Amino acid sequence: MTVTSPEASKVSAPVVVDTRQRILQAAMQCFSENGFHSASMQQICAAANMSPGGVYRYFASKDEIIGAIFEFVQARNNQYFERMVAEGVTLENFLNVGFSCLRDLTTGPERGLFCEVFAEAQRNPQMRQIFEAKYQHAIGKMRMALTHLQAIGEIDKAVDVGVVATLLMAIGDGLIVRLRVDQDLQFEALWPGLNALITRMLRPSGALVTNQETVSS
Repeated sequence: MTVTSPEASKVSAPVVVDTRQRILQAAMQCFSENGFHSASMQQICAAANMSPGGVYRYFASKDEIIGAIFEFVQARNNQYFERMVAEGVTLENFLNVGFSCLRDLTTGPERGLFCEVFAEAQRNPQMRQIFEAKYQHAIGKMRMALTHLQAIGEIDKAVDVGVVATLLMAIGDGLIVRLRVDQDLQFEALWPGLNALITRMLRPSGALVTNQETVSS
């Protein structure tokens, strides 16, 4: 999605990467504070300490920057799901990786950016396609990790790993939004309770409610 001008193509690769990342970091800060549509290219240029001409050498428009941010955020988040597969030897490790992911999404200068990405995906079909592809990739990786944990007896064999993966993603998404709305909430304070809740839900424990009839009886 990125258009690189002939002038930019003459710059050495490391410089191009560093400059693109500098612009993206500045844009993410502006978008987190003001939203995708309220933030202007002038604000992005000022945050990056670059002239408009310098920014346009790497990105042809604000929409192109937004597209690059979608790719960057989703690629970074997917690294956590790759870790879940690689490190998910135990349920504890699996949850620790989830904690790291949610902590990074809800703290620091990019706090709130995910909410903007999520909202833009609902409005913009092109962004929705990118978002959905990355989401399905993440769900697949989480299912792989959960299937492995189920095979070695770390989680209950009665649970549907596809449903669990979807529910865990929904819990994470909801927390990200809630923490954006309520600035007094701190993720670190919520994590112990969430960790205990998920662990209790997934650990093999004998009687497990698995159907609506049991729930309603």
